[in-house]
Amino acid sequence: MNKFEKILLTVFFIEMFIGGGGRLIDFGFLSIRQVLFILLILTFMLRIVRQRAYLDRNINTFIKFNPLTILIYLLIASFVFSVATGFINDHPLSIIVMDFFRVSFIAAYFPLAYYIADDRFSKDRVITILKYSALIVSLFTITISILGKTIYSTNFGEYYYFINGFMNDDLYFRPSRSVFYKSHLFVLIALLISLNAVLDKKYTKLDVINLIICSISLIWSETRGFLLAFMVSVLTILLLDSRILSQPAKKLSEKIRLLFRSKQFMKKMIIGLMLIVAVPFMFNYMTLERFENQTQTHETEKPSKSTDKKSGKKEAKPEVNDISANTRVADIYEGARILSDPVYLILGTGYGMEIGERVTGIEISFLDILIEQGSIGFLIWLSLFLLVFYNYHVVYKQKREITTLEVSLLAAFMGMLLLTNINPFINNPLGITFFLFILIVAQNRKEKEMGGVK
Repeated sequence: MNKFEKILLTVFFIEMFIGGGGRLIDFGFLSIRQVLFILLILTFMLRIVRQRAYLDRNINTFIKFNPLTILIYLLIASFVFSVATGFINDHPLSIIVMDFFRVSFIAAYFPLAYYIADDRFSKDRVITILKYSALIVSLFTITISILGKTIYSTNFGEYYYFINGFMNDDLYFRPSRSVFYKSHLFVLIALLISLNAVLDKKYTKLDVINLIICSISLIWSETRGFLLAFMVSVLTILLLDSRILSQPAKKLSEKIRLLFRSKQFMKKMIIGLMLIVAVPFMFNYMTLERFENQTQTHETEKPSKSTDKKSGKKEAKPEVNDISANTRVADIYEGARILSDPVYLILGTGYGMEIGERVTGIEISFLDILIEQGSIGFLIWLSLFLLVFYNYHVVYKQKREITTLEVSLLAAFMGMLLLTNINPFINNPLGITFFLFILIVAQNRKEKEMGGVK
């Protein structure tokens, strides 16, 4: 790797981790994220040409035909097919193009599969960038929220339009004036990595700082999906750790004894139990904060225990109109109606499909994929998801150590698979980047244990 490639990759990951929706900087009709994506592809292709590595599979990942690369090609083919199907079904051209560009980021696999390696741009370097980026995003969103709640509380409207004008409308304010930012996804991932590192006593000062600051930022975002994803991720860490720690034992009683002797595992189990108890309460609190409305009081003839004795009015009871949940339920019904057609179920409707009065993609990613790409496209996505876990299963069967960081990444990925059906990530550049990263890390680890590419 030369210096330019290292700088490009560093800028690429920094922008991805802190850039939110990717349009903080525009170059005409192209965003900074699209420019970096194109530049990354072109730089990698230039390297192939300069090194004349047209048939060298160790450099030219376009011809490195392992199961991962083949599935990536199949997925890209399904994207092209969905574009053609969208044209045939007379969907709006602009929306078809938008949907395609959104998922075409998967092509970043080819340069990243070469660059992400221990002797080039290591996974530890990417994780370090992720942690610092998450800290920056957390401090930024906390500051924005505090200013909205205090100094600018009396003229919040002006503050809202100013800050979102600066951020290209990429901030989502809650009724409490807390803020959600799309890069909170990476704050969640960094928090999980730091938490597991602290519990396993393999942490740095940055991990401790992130554990505090990222937690505050995520809670203040009032994003219920993060709560569920965090809980599922911690439970996944517990499950993976229990499997790894109990591996030497053969009997169930011996396995249980080994687990209870591990102080780190017991700490994680306590945290897991606390989350199971706490998440429903926090979920309900966030729901009330975002969707609760106060009803009007009603006149009554006779005061009762639930009635104000002086005024003779019933106490107002809050109404909760969970618009977010209602929309998702409506999308599920609409999706079931569309998929009742066997042709759409198998082949999909193509990109640009209107689902529940939305043409830019619904918030349930798996349903969105199934409708637009059909069962065939959905199964390709699913195969790639499973490949992550399969590759580490191969490593585990080789009786090799699965590190704390790798466990954290697997847990974060499991959490994202849940989260993407609440706040869509997996089929846009944010989720695709993390997906590609963990796919490549898992593939590299398996190839290392199996003796590399033959």
